[in-house]
Amino acid sequence: MKFALAAIPVALIASTMYVATADDDMVLVKAGPVELGAPDTNSLVGPAIYQVDGFMIDRREVTNAGYQKFVKATGHSPAAFADDNEFNQPDQPVTGVTWDDARTYCQWIGKRLPSEVEWEKAARSGDGRIYPWGNEFKAQYAHLAGEMPIKLNNYPSQDKTPSGLFGMAGGVSEWVRDVQIASGGVCGRGMSYQPGFISNDKSDFDKLLKTGGELARFAPACAVDKQAISPAVIARNQKLSMTLARLGKPGWGMQKCAYIKGNSFNGRPHMTKLTNRMWDYTDTVAEFVGFRCSKLAK
Repeated sequence: MKFALAAIPVALIASTMYVATADDDMVLVKAGPVELGAPDTNSLVGPAIYQVDGFMIDRREVTNAGYQKFVKATGHSPAAFADDNEFNQPDQPVTGVTWDDARTYCQWIGKRLPSEVEWEKAARSGDGRIYPWGNEFKAQYAHLAGEMPIKLNNYPSQDKTPSGLFGMAGGVSEWVRDVQIASGGVCGRGMSYQPGFISNDKSDFDKLLKTGGELARFAPACAVDKQAISPAVIARNQKLSMTLARLGKPGWGMQKCAYIKGNSFNGRPHMTKLTNRMWDYTDTVAEFVGFRCSKLAK
């Protein structure tokens, strides 16, 4: 397993990558390679170069007011804390929603949940920064304490990326699109599948590869009940967890899980790193987990 590390000039990757847009208060992130991940078990595999298609992402998290419009229009179940005055204020980010709730809302509004690589690419601004404001941890720069979410307009001004994304470091944590199967208290059964991870084809990246390094690859082989799943299949299949679920047998204790990005008012300081990844079962809710939506660039 080989990874393209920090020798690649990040400045080449970051240039002209982010474009502000008035389209539904979103930011356009252009297609291209970007350095993501960190060398720990709670992050994308990395640091390594990922190829990410162009996409647009909401500047802010979805609010209670926005989610309530969805509930009224569709008859969908309200958020778990819709009757709690500490969590149901219109300008607070909505929390108490499952991964499926978040996905359904984004579909209803004509969008989708961002993938982990999209979320991290947008949050880190293409230059490898660890926090929205730079590389030094500053607890006061994000909403990382308290008993409840605060209104979006009250987020610290420093918790904002250069492209204008708010609340990527604090406020509430956010569901992302990546889904796995949890077994034995581990999300992904030890196979950290990375949708969008690039191959070792160097043809499009000559300028980035003058140092002679290989592009990153991550497609581990695995076997389920003696049925082999090849690296090529894993690399192609962006619904790996669904494949495993179909191969699974009753009694395995397998359950669908999804990743969560960004720290919250309920988190610990180390969770503020934009590389940090958490997870939970897709049918659970938390008072500190909300979401924002994205969509493919036109």
